[in-house]
Amino acid sequence: MSTTVFSDIDWERDGKQVGTIYLPHSPDDDAWGVIPFPAASIKNGQGPVVVVSGAVHGDEYEGPIVIAELMRQIQASEVAGQLILLPTFNAPALRAGRRTSPIDHLNLNRVFPGDDHGLPTQQIARYVTDHILSRADFYLDLHAGGRTLFIQPSAHVVMADDMPPGLIEANARLAEVFGVGITVQTSNMGDYRTAAGYATLKGIPTLAAEMGMGGWVTSDSVRATREATHRVLKHTGVLPHIATMPGEKTRWTRINGGKAYVFAPMDGYFERRFKLGDRIEAGQVAGLMHALTRPSLEPEPVFFQSSGMLYAHGLIGHVRAGQNLAVLVEDVHEPV
Repeated sequence: MSTTVFSDIDWERDGKQVGTIYLPHSPDDDAWGVIPFPAASIKNGQGPVVVVSGAVHGDEYEGPIVIAELMRQIQASEVAGQLILLPTFNAPALRAGRRTSPIDHLNLNRVFPGDDHGLPTQQIARYVTDHILSRADFYLDLHAGGRTLFIQPSAHVVMADDMPPGLIEANARLAEVFGVGITVQTSNMGDYRTAAGYATLKGIPTLAAEMGMGGWVTSDSVRATREATHRVLKHTGVLPHIATMPGEKTRWTRINGGKAYVFAPMDGYFERRFKLGDRIEAGQVAGLMHALTRPSLEPEPVFFQSSGMLYAHGLIGHVRAGQNLAVLVEDVHEPV
């Protein structure tokens, strides 16, 4: 733990502390500056340690809004254990309204467990890995579709054949308590560099959520995120008396490998022929690729390679080769 990142929060101390994690940064216009990351520790005696993060990507806003509410409203007397709140996990990206950090252009959700002496995004990941996730009994990571994605409100939990049965059961219970219409059972394609994937690899019951879309915020998406988060916090025992609203019975699904994705076959302009929630059959036309700079060319059809439900799709009409156009999920049995 030789990181240069530091904080004015004592993660061991009881009471409510609202402070900052500081990442030293020396750009052209500030020789000895820092990048500040707001954070809070609300600790009261013995009990579970629960970590809640938002803005791992900087164009996803429901999580930061709900976590900031908790920072303002929750007092130490209401907590049994420790609640650690990271409302702007990727603060540089949030300030820029971008998915990735404008400082080093890295995706925070692809660098875990991070690097003490790496680029800034790698350094903040390492600090949180060593000083925060290392003490966690539960982890809730709040995401949204951001500026480039329409996506159904959903929970994501990692499920893999080599996971201990108790962890699979704990993750499944988190999804049921979170209580949104869809849960996506994922293996991350074996990639544990995401925050939720790494936490699960370390044996921490973990849920990642997708609770908004399009890079905007609505009162409905904030309310749904708030209610689901409160249910999880009550379930873990860290906020035993928080008021909650009933959730929905979740529908268990999975993304079945590479054929569940539709990617742009070339640069062009995509005419979508589907909407969220549609039932899709393999071979169905997903849309047309137009070469608008060469209007004499006929549009090229793009096809779905598998069957399932339309779970998410891109927002941008002008696409490049390889850009994601759609994602399907298929139903699976409840894991436990």
